[in-house]
Amino acid sequence: MQDMFMVWIEAFSGLGLFLFGMLYLEAQIKISAGRAFKRIVQNATATTFKSLLTGLGATALFQSSSVVTLMTLSLVGAQIMGLNSALGVIFGSNIGTTITAWIVGLVGFKMDINLLSYVVIGVGGLGSVLLSESGRWKNYFNMMVGFGLIFLGLEGMKESFEVFSKHFDLSHYLTVSPYWFAIIGLVITAIIQSSSAAIAIIQSALFTQMVSFEAAAAFVVGTNIGTTITAVLGAMGGIPDKKRIAVAHLVFNLSTALVVLFALQWLIIPFETHLSSVDDVIKIALFHTFFNVIGVILWYPFIGVLADWVKGFFKKELKHVTHFIHNVPLGVPDLALEALQKEILHLTDKIEEFALLSINIPPPKALEKQYGIDKLLEMHDQNYDISYEKLYEKIRLIAGEIHRYNSMLSAKDNHTAHQLQLQHLSRQSIYLTTAAKSIKDIVADINSFYEATSSEEQTFYKNLRYQILKTVLAFHDAKEGNHEAMKELESTYKKIAESYKNSMKLIEDMAKNTQIKPEITAMAINDMHLVKSFSKSLRNTLTVTDSETEATA
Repeated sequence: MQDMFMVWIEAFSGLGLFLFGMLYLEAQIKISAGRAFKRIVQNATATTFKSLLTGLGATALFQSSSVVTLMTLSLVGAQIMGLNSALGVIFGSNIGTTITAWIVGLVGFKMDINLLSYVVIGVGGLGSVLLSESGRWKNYFNMMVGFGLIFLGLEGMKESFEVFSKHFDLSHYLTVSPYWFAIIGLVITAIIQSSSAAIAIIQSALFTQMVSFEAAAAFVVGTNIGTTITAVLGAMGGIPDKKRIAVAHLVFNLSTALVVLFALQWLIIPFETHLSSVDDVIKIALFHTFFNVIGVILWYPFIGVLADWVKGFFKKELKHVTHFIHNVPLGVPDLALEALQKEILHLTDKIEEFALLSINIPPPKALEKQYGIDKLLEMHDQNYDISYEKLYEKIRLIAGEIHRYNSMLSAKDNHTAHQLQLQHLSRQSIYLTTAAKSIKDIVADINSFYEATSSEEQTFYKNLRYQILKTVLAFHDAKEGNHEAMKELESTYKKIAESYKNSMKLIEDMAKNTQIKPEITAMAINDMHLVKSFSKSLRNTLTVTDSETEATA
């Protein structure tokens, strides 16, 4: 009894090692090849066929269709990949995921891999420890550890099943309907979130003849349905296209599986007759590849039809204040960083609009640059009836979501270069938030000065509008990479910072005018500082340095 208990412990430990090795390997490959994968996808999904090949190749590289599926959903969420291309990638990943079964069958059951596993883990572990700094070589050594753990776990499962086969009467289980094994494969894959690990389990059972080839084939078909759970979970809360892809993935895998299960007793005949001399573990890998290829061949001509059909679902768009970050999960750091950068640009656009509207200048008219600053101020002198509180509330919500996303990504991604980028982006979002707050605090005062009748207040009002407009226009061009505009922004900030003497002269003139209320003078002093803060914050947004980022981290 105690011996059997130890066998169960070894079996579960082997499964745990295999799963951890798979996840660890995926994580290391994702870190080292994430950027390359994104570039490949952007350049290699121009046609559906190219998308299919990209999905196949990427899954063979990452050794996980789940990783490729989640990355595809992220690219769709970031609006980098379209629906048809995404379906092509997922179809290709269904073929690519069969590579793992081939590796396990050809290596894991053909040799004693215990010693090899220890050597690979030892070399990888030592290399990872000695290379304390994160980098490409450290990732390579970490990958070695992942590979070693996979095969060490596989060896544990294989040995456990060999013991089980000696102590159990298998005749009853060999006659059980294979369709039950399809359900078991589905459930196991859904629970452990890895079809590769589930197939390794059935390969171990098949190796020790605990199950028939037909039962193992049905089990493998079931894993293909179970793996769609990953896409369903990854699409939750996303944009409609992400949910549509999850539906299409489910329809594709489920329909293929049902056809194969219906014809299973006939489909396995060639494997059992013409390939009777081939090892069952290899045959099941071949069957896995065979039925996935058949499924892609059957569905490939109808990818466009499938895409059009799923477009009819999830038409109600979710309302988000953000444009990018809510579409991209944190599990893909490179894409998450890109989405964060885009969201900050979205925030700058909203702040520019807010600032221009606060001085009664329509944003399109200002940014199309048909007129100079003085002409714009002269043309647009009508006070707008706008809820500035609502505009500012939206900006504050966007900024809040950016700060939250940045913090969560920083806690999840420990890569040194990524951490510096995140700190840099955090500083930018803080400066932008300060700029928005400065405008929010000045809006009510601008309305008061608009209604003023004294020449002193009108002069101050015009000066205030001029400084805000000049700052916004220079910032708008500078953020597009215009070096001359950057110089102009710097010059504008310095002039505003150094204009206390002129501003104080205007304020003194207001103070001398007994027709002007005393609180107006205090309001003008406050506004002078707010304009300076606004200009400084926008200037600092574009001049955040690495040294400043590290100092304020």
